[in-house]
Amino acid sequence: MTFSIEPPSDQPLSAGDLVGRAFRVYRRHLPFFFGILLPPTIVSTVGALGLQWSVTAALAGESGKATPLPVIAGVVVVSLITLLLAKWVLAVRQLAFVRMTNGFAADYREAHAFTHRKRWIIVALYFTSVTFLVAAAIGWSIVVTVAYAIPNVSPGLYLMRMASILVATTGLLFAGIVCVLVTFLVFSIAACEDQSLSGYVSRATSLTMGDLWRSIGFGALMATTLAALSYPLTLPVVLISAFDIFQQGMAASDSMLDSYKMPFYLMVVSQCWESLINMLLWPVIFIAYGYFYYDLRLRQEGLDLARRLEALETPPA
Repeated sequence: MTFSIEPPSDQPLSAGDLVGRAFRVYRRHLPFFFGILLPPTIVSTVGALGLQWSVTAALAGESGKATPLPVIAGVVVVSLITLLLAKWVLAVRQLAFVRMTNGFAADYREAHAFTHRKRWIIVALYFTSVTFLVAAAIGWSIVVTVAYAIPNVSPGLYLMRMASILVATTGLLFAGIVCVLVTFLVFSIAACEDQSLSGYVSRATSLTMGDLWRSIGFGALMATTLAALSYPLTLPVVLISAFDIFQQGMAASDSMLDSYKMPFYLMVVSQCWESLINMLLWPVIFIAYGYFYYDLRLRQEGLDLARRLEALETPPA
């Protein structure tokens, strides 16, 4: 596809401007983005529905309507592989959006060719990020546990215990926030730069720590914005589910608080709606963090000047 998007601003922007710009670009070119994301999203939805069917079939087996276990296991394996491959394709395509919107590629075709070559490094970066996040969570959780284990037998030990719990809990929260920020930033760097695996991680860490409080503020703004959008978007499915629970409760003689099993048709509706929401929100997240990466480089490295010098040194075609 020979489709191009206007280059990013060469002036540093506020966090709100970066998020707003991401939404405006996505809204303005919505048919293009949907056309790129729809095929793998459909495949992803099929995989997720297969996993949900497997859970439903396994639970139904407990009530006597047994589906052979090998069939359920086979559906689980096929559905999981389908889902993971579709998510992989979606990640590669959304990172192509990042490269294109940041002006590192002339159009989507060129941007996707670059990120497609990075598909294996994207997988490696994902597992590296998860490993760091889990390690940080385990490490600080151990510190919190040790803090709680301090005996409360004197005022001095009580104060030590409370201070240790406060420090450990703050450290756990801070480590989690930094890991999430670095994770999002590392994928933006992978979309725009050529680095080694360790180079991507160290570069993302360096850019994040170089403007830590602004990075935290941007992450908080993104989380708040997505929460404000997610709740209204999920409301239709919540209302349909509540109505179904109400119907079953009214039809049954037992309490409505008895175990509720969502019917499969409602699972299909819920999964399709969730996939639609993901197509609306996740590309904006990637693009916004891509703009934030670009903004960090403007502030810390003078990227606009470097690119102008590079353009001057490039001989005309």
